[in-house]
Amino acid sequence: MTALAMSLWARLTWSKAAFGLLLLNLVWTASLFVAPFTIPPGSFAGEVGGANMIDHADVWGTFPPYTAIVYAFGDIQCHQLWFRSLWLNGNQMPLDARMTSMYVFANLGLLAAMFAQPAVSTGQVILNALPRRLSAAFGRIGAERAGVVIIVLGLLPIAVDGFTQLFGFRESTDELRLLTGAPGGFVGGLLVGAMLMSIRQVSLDIRAMRARIARMGQDAR
Repeated sequence: MTALAMSLWARLTWSKAAFGLLLLNLVWTASLFVAPFTIPPGSFAGEVGGANMIDHADVWGTFPPYTAIVYAFGDIQCHQLWFRSLWLNGNQMPLDARMTSMYVFANLGLLAAMFAQPAVSTGQVILNALPRRLSAAFGRIGAERAGVVIIVLGLLPIAVDGFTQLFGFRESTDELRLLTGAPGGFVGGLLVGAMLMSIRQVSLDIRAMRARIARMGQDAR
């Protein structure tokens, strides 16, 4: 293994929790694209449901176990409206276009946090994940405030697109759902990753402090 590969691996696994979450989300994201190809075309098509409820169990309950699990988790989270979904192999994907985009880009947000300079402050990790000029600009208002502003800015396109559609001012398109889901997913992954990285840094600082206290006690003897 080269020095570069070892360095990348060390950074990826510095926080075991963040690394585990990244692997889990990568598997889930890949499953969103794989599942429609594991069933015949038209097996999951023309569906309309509600969010945060299971209402297509009669359909995905007939699928093979892996496919059923993927579509079931999609059913729990998403309306699974056929006219807001991307299609693969003649089937709706398990999640609509916006949520699919959010999960894809959440992986990038997690990676950004994992490769940022660790800190005990979640806001500081978020700042550290940005390019230097952006980090310096946002940093003027303080790390924690900057972190909140960055998250809000990332979610704002979803809010504007979603609420103007919800209140009947307009109907969005799959292209817009994909575009607005991207920054929202990125900051969501960035926030969770930054929290896990800051927790890891705090635990290391506490361990180092205990080691110093122990050495001081030994020296006092």
